[in-house]
Amino acid sequence: MSDMTTEVASGSFDDPLFAGLLESVPPPVTDREAVDLVRRFWGIEGQVENLACERDANFHITSDKGKGYTLKISNPAEKPEFTNFQTEALRWLERVDPDLSVPRLVPSREGRFELDVPLSDGRRSIVRLLTWIEGKQLYRVGMSKGIPAQIGRMLARLGRALRSYDHPGATHAILWDIQNADRLKPLIRSLPADALRDQLEEEHYRFTAVTKPKLVRLRRQVIHNDFNHHNILMSPTDPSRIAGVLDFGDMVNTYLAIDVAVGASYLLPADGDPLGDLGAMLAAYSAETPLQRAEVELLRDLIVARLMTTIAITGWRAARYPQNAAYILRNNGAARSGMERFALLPRETVTEAFLISAGLE
Repeated sequence: MSDMTTEVASGSFDDPLFAGLLESVPPPVTDREAVDLVRRFWGIEGQVENLACERDANFHITSDKGKGYTLKISNPAEKPEFTNFQTEALRWLERVDPDLSVPRLVPSREGRFELDVPLSDGRRSIVRLLTWIEGKQLYRVGMSKGIPAQIGRMLARLGRALRSYDHPGATHAILWDIQNADRLKPLIRSLPADALRDQLEEEHYRFTAVTKPKLVRLRRQVIHNDFNHHNILMSPTDPSRIAGVLDFGDMVNTYLAIDVAVGASYLLPADGDPLGDLGAMLAAYSAETPLQRAEVELLRDLIVARLMTTIAITGWRAARYPQNAAYILRNNGAARSGMERFALLPRETVTEAFLISAGLE
């Protein structure tokens, strides 16, 4: 296949997946404006803290009564249908699994969950208020022995709750959905020419030629799609226990195995047994939601596809938004480490270990 043909097949910078959110700056909302929004629309007085975010504007609101909230101002480039997909998913979860610890939507004084407001730069954005879950993010606490199994159980529970959820915005295409990893080639080519890029190009070719055609055999549903250690909250009184799950901004209807692969991609240690935590997570997940053999046989390549996606997208975005590079690159180093350690393990060895953990061997 010629380079030109490969570029067309694998995506180009004209690909619509590279436009919109990936190139749109977050909404310019100040602390003062955030305080005014919650006062006007929710009747809440309080203090505000700006939270780091890649594409939206998020604020931690502490009311004068001591109650916590998250104010979310969506990126203006995000289609309202997709924002509503997230909104309705949270309402769905509240109905089907009310004890599941995820943020809950707070209605405005007029009973609305979404507000369309003008921004200072002339754009418009959807504003929502969510309950605040107390706890520390897992990346701040660190991994301990029982946490990978908890991650597996929590991910399976969340997936089970979302299994029957549907919405017109569920099938939108996003670059963070790793079924679209075949379209990453322009981003990979934009990285420095080194051994890592060579490895990424080799894995990209395998994903495009071998893995993606097999995905059509797998189960589909709405998934969380971002079970990383910044989105998992640990209990403030017991840091070994998961207290909640955050950030439903990358939700999508895609292959169920992708949800497992995304969560697994953040369980690759910098040293020691590269498969130990993965095995514990897979065993716990499979005890709640049994995985099919075809899903497990593709899991290694899906995990690598997530690592590849993380490195390519965050490297590209950080170069364009250096003022927010530290936040954008927060998972880049771990993904690079994963490519160095996990991706170089013999494929057959990894798949055999996964099949055993999933109870299929």
